[in-house]
Amino acid sequence: MVNYLLEEQSSLATIAKSNGKTALHSSARNGHLQVLKALLSKEPGIATRMDNKGQTALHMAAKGQNLEVVEELSNANPSLVNMVDNKGNTPLHIASRKGRAELSLRDENLYSFHVYICHYVFLALEQLT
Repeated sequence: MVNYLLEEQSSLATIAKSNGKTALHSSARNGHLQVLKALLSKEPGIATRMDNKGQTALHMAAKGQNLEVVEELSNANPSLVNMVDNKGNTPLHIASRKGRAELSLRDENLYSFHVYICHYVFLALEQLT
């Protein structure tokens, strides 16, 4: 259905709500991999689109729990991993605070960052204070 709608009116991929979020932001947050793939294939440039908080779809995916969505976005545009929102957070920062132990994000040099390490470092630091 998404593919049909995008074929009929490709501008649907770029429409944003008043908060700046697009269908890509929503599909990333909610783990809708096939919708995300359809949107990216129709309009690849929307991967870097930020909402009013300065967050990309990868920031939103880091809040969710779908590793495939995170991988799809980071493969589509590796620079997304290093993009910061209005508060200076990268998707990795968000994932670590959310305790998304299963998420793995890659930077432009293709080094893997394992969020669980960051999460446990934060937990250890909390116990020390």
